[in-house]
Formats: sequence, structure tokens, C-alpha cells
Amino acid sequence: MRRTLFLFVSLFVVLSLSINAQMKLQLSQELTGERPTSFMENNLESNLKLELPPEVTNPGGNEFLKMWFIGILADATLPFGDFGEGWSTGFSGHVMVGYMIARGLLLNLSSGYVTFSPKESVEGYDASFSWIPVLLGLNYIFNPGKKFMPFIGFGVGLYLISSTVSGSLFGQTFDVSATTTEFGIAPRLGAYFLLSAAMLLSISAEYNMIFSEGSSINALGIMFGAMFAFGK
Repeated sequence: MRRTLFLFVSLFVVLSLSINAQMKLQLSQELTGERPTSFMENNLESNLKLELPPEVTNPGGNEFLKMWFIGILADATLPFGDFGEGWSTGFSGHVMVGYMIARGLLLNLSSGYVTFSPKESVEGYDASFSWIPVLLGLNYIFNPGKKFMPFIGFGVGLYLISSTVSGSLFGQTFDVSATTTEFGIAPRLGAYFLLSAAMLLSISAEYNMIFSEGSSINALGIMFGAMFAFGK
């Protein structure tokens, strides 16, 4: 009988202490609005508060600010209009140097060499047509810092144009060449694909409009190449 009574009293005391502790815990939560954390939770929370690199906490493309780019591009240029009636698709190589002047704004200088051949050949005659563009441009990049970065842009500058005709006439050979420098513009659009922190793949289309006296030359260039970032 005494043993049973002792067990009953002990159980009552334990239950009372447990209920009292639970009431204090709930009261503390209601008053402070805070939930006590365990040692593991405190340790995990402190680890999560470690400072992360700026490019992780601010992935807005600012990592490209004040960086230089060098691009090497190849392209096929399709003639249009009157120019397209006499000349076939041209092929060329280009180089580009760019600098990020603001988030998403790439100032660039580009140049290349494009050569065309006549659509129809005439026996005994050879002809060629080429130009060297020197363009100052500005590209606006969407989603800077992401893996896929579309862009639109505009270039303006000079085209150094050369044409040659050679052959023979009445037993006499001749070689006639002419060079001229014309003003032109080149709206463009394309995309950059981020391959690594220092290398981008570039695909773009650039419409060349060259203005000469009394006429214009129009051609669409499809460009493909790589760009390398450095300087930061």
C-alpha cells in the first residue's frame, strides 16, 4: 500500500513539473514571439550567416563591369538589292575589342575583311570586290552575367572599298582597280553564351548599309566566334 502511494505521488510530481515547464515555454513564445533553438539549429544558423562572394549575392552582371573583351569572328555576308544581283556571298574574318562601360552596355570597336566574287564569270576576265569596315559600336546586353545573354546593338563608321577588274582585250592585258572610303551603319542583334568566367560564344547578324554617291550597298553578315574577357 505504501509502495503504491509512493509511486503515485512521484508520478504526480513529475507530471506537474513537466506541465509547468511546458506552460512557461508557451508563455515565453507568446510574449516574445521567438522560438528557442537547439544547439544544432544555432550552429546551422551561424553558418548560413557567412558572407558570400559579391557575384553570388548580386548576380546582376556587375561582375562584367570595367572588363575588356577581345573577339575573333568569322562570317558569311549575303549581298542584297542591286549589289546582290552582281555579287555572290562573301566570306570574311573580324576582330573586335570591347569594354563594359555600364551594366549591360558594351562599347566596341570592330574591323574585318570581306571579299566577294562575281555571280557570273566571263571568260578572260577576273573581278573582285571587297571592303574593310572600321566600326564603333554599342551593344545593349540583356541578362548580363547569365549563361544566355541576347543583345541588340548599332555600329557606325567607315568602309574602305576596293574593286578590281583584270583581263585581256584585243591581245592587250589590263588591270583596273579602284578604292574609295564610304560612310555606313550596321544595326545588329545576337546573343552571347557564357562558356566560362573568361570565355563567351558569340552569334550575331549585322546588316551593313554603306552610303555612296547616288547609291547604297546593302549586305547581311552572319557572324560566329568567341570572345575572351580579361582585366578584372
